[in-house]
Amino acid sequence: MQVVADASCREALLQFVGLLQKWNRAYNLTATAGTETLIRRHIFDSLSPLPYIEGHRVIDVGSGAGLPGIPLAIVCPEREFLLLDANAKKTTFIRQCIIELGLQNVQVHRQRVEAFTPQKPFDTVVSRALAPAHRLLAWVDHLLVRGRVLLMLGQDRELPEMPKGYRLQGVYPAHVPHAETPRHIGVIDKHA
Repeated sequence: MQVVADASCREALLQFVGLLQKWNRAYNLTATAGTETLIRRHIFDSLSPLPYIEGHRVIDVGSGAGLPGIPLAIVCPEREFLLLDANAKKTTFIRQCIIELGLQNVQVHRQRVEAFTPQKPFDTVVSRALAPAHRLLAWVDHLLVRGRVLLMLGQDRELPEMPKGYRLQGVYPAHVPHAETPRHIGVIDKHA
């Protein structure tokens, strides 16, 4: 996968890395702090599900420090993103990023996914290592009438049998530049 980002997108992604570094000192948002490592482990990795996103409304479940939601929102300004996380420190950080980066297409909400009730359904759910697939699909079922769930998987890319109404489209290798471990994207479609 190759992401084509104009100069303003690249600048916004670098600004986001700077915010991660600044806030990481006080809030312990990520285990890594060096610029190159943050770009490789978090920015490039966050963009790996990009080819599989469908529709206009996207929710990042268990967004943590805004990963993958903020990088995806920066390169997809035409889509709406909701970043959902239960951690107050992390949602505070995301709010600050939205302000400082001027992201008009991002909202953040602090709540556990099981308790969150959307005003209208989403087209794509994306999650980066929040929970095992069978549990995550149960938690996000109410977020979609039909649509797509993207699971960002590491070396363990085995997925359980799909629940009724879901179909595994496939598990695809993500070509994350300079990745230390392989990344795969599980693409699961929900039918109405």
